[in-house]
Amino acid sequence: MKFAVWILLLALAAPIQESKDSSTADVDGPYVFEGDAGTWIAKRIVRKGNELAAAVDKLAGPTPEIEVPLPGREKPLRVRIRPAGDPPATRVPAPERLLALSDIEGNLDALINLLQAAKVVEEDLKWIFGKGHLVVVGDTFDRGLHVTECLWLFYELEARAAAEGGAVHFILGNHEVMNLTGDLRYARRKYHENAALLGEKLEELHSRRTVLGRWLRTRNAIQRIGDELFVHGGISPAAAAGKVELQAFNDELRRALLADAWVKPKEGTLKLVVDGKEGLVWYRGYVVKPIDEKTLDEILIQYGARRIVVGHCVVDNVGFTLGGRVLTLDVLHAKGVSQAALREGGDWFRLSRDGKRVKLEIPVAEPSPR
Repeated sequence: MKFAVWILLLALAAPIQESKDSSTADVDGPYVFEGDAGTWIAKRIVRKGNELAAAVDKLAGPTPEIEVPLPGREKPLRVRIRPAGDPPATRVPAPERLLALSDIEGNLDALINLLQAAKVVEEDLKWIFGKGHLVVVGDTFDRGLHVTECLWLFYELEARAAAEGGAVHFILGNHEVMNLTGDLRYARRKYHENAALLGEKLEELHSRRTVLGRWLRTRNAIQRIGDELFVHGGISPAAAAGKVELQAFNDELRRALLADAWVKPKEGTLKLVVDGKEGLVWYRGYVVKPIDEKTLDEILIQYGARRIVVGHCVVDNVGFTLGGRVLTLDVLHAKGVSQAALREGGDWFRLSRDGKRVKLEIPVAEPSPR
């Protein structure tokens, strides 16, 4: 009876994926929870023969090292747990080299291929990008089957980059916000079943009491790097009309995600971040029924920026739109169209997973009809 009830609840929990999701429980983790007296509890799904089982380990010390198995790779990723630290800065100077990608959606193979093609990491995932910056413009969660591995890779690369004078900027997209606030409609069945095997609710796997949950809740929703803005959806005219400083956008979202309970905002700065139509993480007005360039110029002037770099809306290829004011990144990684944007020497290039580079040219506006 209990099993039948659990299956019913599972079906209700993931209605969006129900008709097309054939995934089931599989190897996953670890999910590292805060324990007592400075310890950590690592929970993972392991395979024992033909069966899957939960494995729980107690980790000692404030900064233990864990191993994250990576499918298709012989060696696991070794990750050092670190203190939470201060939230990332909202504004940073532009580096000499920068790689921007978005909407990986748990596609670990595409992610590693792009990082290696850009010479961000070596085969062993060692950071070799020096003082370069990697910018992840939202939506690592949902749809794919290796979300956990992608998150741990970004978490660890953040530390490895900092040690070399570089940086990783992990920007929250709508799917991060959804998962961190209990909206699990796009989570694959694999993760619902894994959570049940671990004796946890799915939303608890990235709660405030986990390493990744705490880390995610302190990331930015919008990042200024040099004179370019990186944000998952975009700054809508409605968001700009609020005259909100970039720092306030990030502070309000961080405060809400770290609170005891999530309350969907009806007004104020937080609504300008998470509103399903006009919010920073949801806005589609640079690609779908595009905003007029004059209005976009006003937004850029307001925030002292030259360009906005976004994900969220699928495009055929990474490239410029709206006269070069916007750089779009969201391509169908899962369908083999895996690309990122690489900036070197002041120029932007479209980078394919095979290492091919194409310089991005700013489109010339067509003359208005007479």
